[in-house]
Amino acid sequence: MSSLYEKSQGTKIQITSAPATPETVGSATYLDLQCTIKEVQFTGGQKQDIDVTTLCSTEQENINGLGAQSEISLSGNFYSNPAQDALREAYDNDTTYGFKIIFPSGIGFQFLAEVRQHTWSSGTNSVVAATFSLRLKGKPQKIDPGS
Repeated sequence: MSSLYEKSQGTKIQITSAPATPETVGSATYLDLQCTIKEVQFTGGQKQDIDVTTLCSTEQENINGLGAQSEISLSGNFYSNPAQDALREAYDNDTTYGFKIIFPSGIGFQFLAEVRQHTWSSGTNSVVAATFSLRLKGKPQKIDPGS
C-alpha cells in the first residue's frame, strides 16, 4: 500500500488586507504570505476536564468540557510587505483579521484570528527571521477543492 500524504510545497497562506468580521471576511481582499513563511503550525485548543466522579467510582472520571481557543504559529523570513505589515498592524491594533491556508490539493482552512505575539531575530550568517502567534476566533472552516 502506498503512503498517503499532503505535500506542503505550494501551500498558500493569506491574510485579509484589513480587519475582518464574520460578515466581511467572504468579500475581503487577501494578501499572500507564503513567500515569506517557512512553517505553519496549528494547535487545537485543549479541552477542560469536567469531573464526573461519583461515590461508586474506582478512580477519578472526567469528560471533556469547553475547549480553549486554537492557535497557529507562522514562522519564516522577516520582510516588510503589505501581508507581513498587516500581521504587525493586527498586533499593534488588537484587531481580528481573516486568514486562509490552502494546501496544494485545494483543501485548506479559513478562520478569523488575532495576532497575540510577533518576534524577529537576526544573527551572523543568516537572514532576519520572524514568528507570528495567532489566536483563532471560533473554529477554522474547512475549504474543499474548487470552492
